[in-house]
Amino acid sequence: MLDLMYSEKEISAHFQHPDYHYYLIFDENNKSFEGFIGYEHGYEEQTTKLHRIYLVPESKGKGFGKKALDFLKVQVSDQGDKRIILNVNKINTAREFYESQGFRLYGEVVVDIGNGFVMDDFEMEFLIHK
Repeated sequence: MLDLMYSEKEISAHFQHPDYHYYLIFDENNKSFEGFIGYEHGYEEQTTKLHRIYLVPESKGKGFGKKALDFLKVQVSDQGDKRIILNVNKINTAREFYESQGFRLYGEVVVDIGNGFVMDDFEMEFLIHK
């Protein structure tokens, strides 16, 4: 699955698309990269989709994920979108983190992504209030 969704070809295609955005998460104090975030404006009407947020294991629980989501919320609001959506695997403990940041469940989806892999996810959303 990783070689499908995270291949050089796949990520390079995102960089060519004007609505895809990737940012590195950098720790100014330690001068180290702690992860990255990738999202797409206009995924649906007035909706940004958070496709990826990853932290190195040592960075979890130190506020980097919260800061990344806060940054995303500002970007989404500035673009005029009203909603952020994401998918999270049903057994991924990140669901609790997203809920703590104001996201709520709004659906479930099972998607065959090929090569014997299935995504069995919760769909979550955060509504932007101006």
